[in-house]
Amino acid sequence: MGFGWQGSVSIAFTALAFVVMAADWVGPDVTFTVLLAFLTAFDGQIVTVAKAAAGYGNTGLLTVIFLYWVAEGITQTGGLELIMNFVLGRSRSVHWALARSMFPVMCLSAFLNNTPCVTFMIPILISWGRRCGVPIKKLLIPLSYASVLGGTCTSIGTSTNLVIVGLQDARYTKAKQLDQAKFRFSILRRTELSCANTDMLPPCTRLPMHAVPYALWGFVFILLTQAFLLPGNSSRYAKDLLIAVRVLPSSSVAKKKLKDSGLLQQSGFSVSGIYRDGKYLSKPDPNWVLEPNDILYAAGEFDVVEFVGEEFGLGLVNADAETSAERPFTTGEESVFTPTGGAPYQKLVQATIAPTSDLIGRTVREVSWQGRFGLIPVAIQRGNGREDGRLNDVVLAAGDVLILDTTPFYDEEREDSKNNFAGKVRAVKDGAAKEFVVGVKVKKSSEVVNKTVSAAGLRGIPGLFVLSVDRADGSSVEASDYLYKIQPDDTIWIATDIGAVGFLAKFPGLELVQQEQVDKTGTSILYRHLVQAAVSHKGPIVGKTVRDVRFRTLYNAAVVAVHREGARVPLKVQDIVLQGGDVLLISCHTNWADEHRHDKSFVLLQPVPDSSPPKRSRMVIGVLLATGMVLTQIVGGLKSREYIHLWPAAVLTSALMLLTGCMNADQARKAIYWDVYLTIAAAFGVSAALEGTGVAASFANGIISIGKNLHSDGAALIAIYIATAMLSELLTNNAAGAIMYPIAAIAGDALKISPKETSVAIMLGASAGFINPFSYQCNLMVYAAGNYSVREFAIIGAPFQIWLMIVAGFILCYMKEWHQVWIVSWICTAGIVLLPALYFLLPTKVQLRIDAFFDRVAQTLNPKLIIERRNSIRRQASRTGSDGTGSSDSPRALGVPKVITA
Repeated sequence: MGFGWQGSVSIAFTALAFVVMAADWVGPDVTFTVLLAFLTAFDGQIVTVAKAAAGYGNTGLLTVIFLYWVAEGITQTGGLELIMNFVLGRSRSVHWALARSMFPVMCLSAFLNNTPCVTFMIPILISWGRRCGVPIKKLLIPLSYASVLGGTCTSIGTSTNLVIVGLQDARYTKAKQLDQAKFRFSILRRTELSCANTDMLPPCTRLPMHAVPYALWGFVFILLTQAFLLPGNSSRYAKDLLIAVRVLPSSSVAKKKLKDSGLLQQSGFSVSGIYRDGKYLSKPDPNWVLEPNDILYAAGEFDVVEFVGEEFGLGLVNADAETSAERPFTTGEESVFTPTGGAPYQKLVQATIAPTSDLIGRTVREVSWQGRFGLIPVAIQRGNGREDGRLNDVVLAAGDVLILDTTPFYDEEREDSKNNFAGKVRAVKDGAAKEFVVGVKVKKSSEVVNKTVSAAGLRGIPGLFVLSVDRADGSSVEASDYLYKIQPDDTIWIATDIGAVGFLAKFPGLELVQQEQVDKTGTSILYRHLVQAAVSHKGPIVGKTVRDVRFRTLYNAAVVAVHREGARVPLKVQDIVLQGGDVLLISCHTNWADEHRHDKSFVLLQPVPDSSPPKRSRMVIGVLLATGMVLTQIVGGLKSREYIHLWPAAVLTSALMLLTGCMNADQARKAIYWDVYLTIAAAFGVSAALEGTGVAASFANGIISIGKNLHSDGAALIAIYIATAMLSELLTNNAAGAIMYPIAAIAGDALKISPKETSVAIMLGASAGFINPFSYQCNLMVYAAGNYSVREFAIIGAPFQIWLMIVAGFILCYMKEWHQVWIVSWICTAGIVLLPALYFLLPTKVQLRIDAFFDRVAQTLNPKLIIERRNSIRRQASRTGSDGTGSSDSPRALGVPKVITA
């Protein structure tokens, strides 16, 4: 290769940095900063200090940073949440749920940086998905992908695009090729359009010629493959469980046919059997009428089944409750269930039966679970060579995965547990997590009026549980009344953990019961947030009520809720007698925690992140300011004149948002992702080193040879796209773009490819980090929120990456025929989105048959299920040969309820 020791050092240490970042040992911000400092330590022979520092003042990077301020200002007003809730509407189908959620997000992220876009959309989609009965995992990965795809469509949609625009500007301005420096163009005449001259687009619409078809085909892929590739559960642990739930007397499905109950239409939830009056009905007919106290045996993920239970009034039934239910229900028998109708659970764990366990061959009912292990079976994974049945009648086998509830006698280190369970017993869900009891009042204009608690989107939210509803006339409605419709001035009492408090505070149409007390503190909504304060055991407020302390007068703050370990405190905050160790949730000024850090009444003060209430009165102002900023860029592009650069436009827009009260200065400071700034700036310096030492030119020669050998500019652009996309899976998207730009620019200049076309290839490739959840900040955010596994990301991400490589190949090869690509892309997308609408016009019975057909196809094509079926047949054959026909484990021999097949 044509470079000396300087190039060798650059390659070696850059490769080492890639390994460090790919292994997630050190973050890219620190890694690139240290690498850049190292490369400048050779007395300027690799890269000079001036060139290394140039990236920190790049206008594209500065634009990225200050657009975070604009996004924060809009988010703080709550305007986008109201708009998105209206746009999303309501849908029961996964297909329509994805269409309704992805398309608006794609449009939004084209003009709002995709990272803050995903940040505020995650809680909105979680609530909306719960309202619609759609598994959250079906929505959050598509949310990330939609924000990325939408962001590629304009130069301000993603920080990567702005970085590449800045690099192109700097490179060609320095070379005095000003016509190639600016990534924009003027109004196109008809003759220019016919020639597909795309050299002059407005700043916000520079990419749509090529990126919109790219985004549309990505959207189409998700819609077509969601049933096969997207996970439909909400846990990283056991899937496809057999779980028992009981139809409560107040359930909305009682006295309804199964097909009319709505249960069969729930994604990730299927009914495999029903138990009534001592008889078990396998594979019930859709015309079966459900009765109160029927026990349904559902197949699905635990969180999904639990959510469906909350929405339709079904109580969880564990093994002990199932045994009790074999006798007719009496007044005393109801005590095995909670007040909401389900069997209580404290902390769920997952365990796998070891190959040497003495439990193998025994039914669940034959094992003394509490005596031996301090556990109660709640669910068991289906399959393993047996038909579905009742939980207590399942014959245990090696490798069975069980979900069990813990009792006070559970000890993970117990020798019996170690001998019977393979590997580590893993915690799944804590049913007794720290909670605050918060009251919210329903406004007359609220969208929850005349809706049930479930339809309002207040059931199934992680960390949030509705306790009761106090009506305006003084009467109370229990949470178990699933049919009650919320009315104006109702007070809804909700048990919530600290993570869900922010969601509740921003829920439209609800206000805190303590809002009057909060308003009386005189603290401006601009500087208001929540703080957790732990009461000191020897403090002066112990033994007194909040009212007696005159908390608001004394501390200029209002107590919103109280948490007490091991107990659920009374609902009326003002009358709670405070004890040492109580945790108060306080609405106060942003400086309150610092001012009371040494107050003897408290031992710990901790602000709640993102708990500032939305400034809805500033919503219109925030949206108009952001729209005005975007319009300055569009008008400037259409007039072939830059009236104001996007960087100062973003700063001035943010300043106006500060002046008008859309956000405060502290929120603006915290909105900037400084790790992104350091990563991009240092990556600029590293790319300058690779270019200055000749490394970039050597790699560019490979791309040049591809273009010359294939006699195609498109082939060279495809090579650039693929190389950038692969790099983005290892690094961050911004770093991948910064490293690849000089290589691609050199190759493009040699092949006489338009710099704008080269930049488009890099922009699309740099944002194509879909396989690795750690490669893109949006992926990482939904990875944590959706509780995904890396494998689940890869299952959808790998084919999605391959699909988009093919799509990008066509787009880059036919850039001159962009209008034809546009027409085909829009027609195909419209057809794929709208044709399924005909399906919902069919009768329910026909829909169920179609669903069953596609389920069979999916199971037939699933490699894992094929292997399971083969293993099941082998085990069954082996068992038949060894046990004969009179096995003592058969249901008849054990005297369990008779099984009836519908």
